[in-house]
Amino acid sequence: MKMVARKNDCTTMTMTSTPSELHLRLRQATKLAHHALDRHPILTPLLRADLSVAQYGDALAALHGVYAQAEDWIRTFLEQHPGLFNYSVRRKLPALESDLASLGRTPVPAVEDFTAPQTIGALIGILYTLEGSTLGGQFIARSLSQIPESNLPTRFFSGYGELSRQRWEEFLQFADAKCPIGEYEDVVATAISLFGAIKTHLDLAAQRSGMLTQSW
Repeated sequence: MKMVARKNDCTTMTMTSTPSELHLRLRQATKLAHHALDRHPILTPLLRADLSVAQYGDALAALHGVYAQAEDWIRTFLEQHPGLFNYSVRRKLPALESDLASLGRTPVPAVEDFTAPQTIGALIGILYTLEGSTLGGQFIARSLSQIPESNLPTRFFSGYGELSRQRWEEFLQFADAKCPIGEYEDVVATAISLFGAIKTHLDLAAQRSGMLTQSW
């Protein structure tokens, strides 16, 4: 999930290393899913100069349901596999909840109970989707900073700040080192499934926000 950063594909433009076979498979397999999310009506206003506070809040409120459930999956899996991967420094929910609190907005909960990861491959598929979004988030944060007198809270989209590229590279190295070749298909299938689930969630959130924003 690249968070509508389609004009400057942060995932590919600034890569300093040659993509591995697993990364290439993921990039190609999720291309259409990326395209669909990049153009989702909940997310596209984030790059517009006329972005309203209500639209911004709608996007964050919708994304909360995605990250709340996905990070719960990750936590549960890693508790069963201690030492596999340090996700504690990568948690995005606290920043997202801080921004929502600043806006006085309530999260939109996920309406589906998606399948939690049962294999390392599935975990990597989920992490690929979430960690990739931090790169697009950097682009959004820069765009938001150019909106005159917006004063929008941007902790979530700022992600890891200057460490964003480093942590993306570290994730890719982890994926290549820990994922057995026999689980590559599981990685790809999980990433595609999660992208689809996110789109379904955002579709429902868009319907809800269409009613909410009329009263703002």
